[in-house]
Amino acid sequence: MQYAAEATSHHAFVTRVTELMKVHEVSATKLAQLLEESESTVKNMLYKGTACTRERLVQLARVLGTTVEYLGTGSDTTKVDDSVSLMVQSPEQLAFTLGILAKEPPAIVVESVLRTLPMPLRLLSEYGLTPESTRAVLVNTDALKSVVSRNDIILVDISQKTLHEGVYLISIRDSVVLRQVSPVITGFALTSTNPNILGTTVPIDPETGLPKNADTRVIAKVVCRMSLSAL
Repeated sequence: MQYAAEATSHHAFVTRVTELMKVHEVSATKLAQLLEESESTVKNMLYKGTACTRERLVQLARVLGTTVEYLGTGSDTTKVDDSVSLMVQSPEQLAFTLGILAKEPPAIVVESVLRTLPMPLRLLSEYGLTPESTRAVLVNTDALKSVVSRNDIILVDISQKTLHEGVYLISIRDSVVLRQVSPVITGFALTSTNPNILGTTVPIDPETGLPKNADTRVIAKVVCRMSLSAL
């Protein structure tokens, strides 16, 4: 197959990479962490015209959920439209990428955890999810141990910004919590299965359906837990 020169230029390559970074909400700093490269190396590639090595191209395709051919040429003959690759984030990283937390949290350091999670679109559809609103999150708390355990990967819906009965990620005073939510007369009760964590109540503005307190924000609703147990 022949490719147009403009499609294989470094400028076109960087354009495709930055577009995918926006889709996955990945900063240059985060990309460097995922590639296990220095931030200066990644920024030189993106902004100063430094060529991308073959090894780095393969890693880029993996972490951005695409193919080497697409990054290098803009063409992709493989069938990838029936699935989406979700970046696995901590609850705090998700809150930061959504603009809820002001300070960027540290990267995930658990070596055994997947960095990207390929997900069939058919499965997302079964749960009423869309690729645009779905995120993969690594559980880093024992707050709901009987429901989801530490280091489980959960799928969350970031379009759900009002509370209903279920399990939610919520930001309270610059901290992110994972709680079971149930309606009460004054709003919604946030509870944990961990006896060491006290419950609380979130009052709701009846006009907006949002928490009354400005320091309380809904990050996402937890939809399901992914089972990744080894055989």
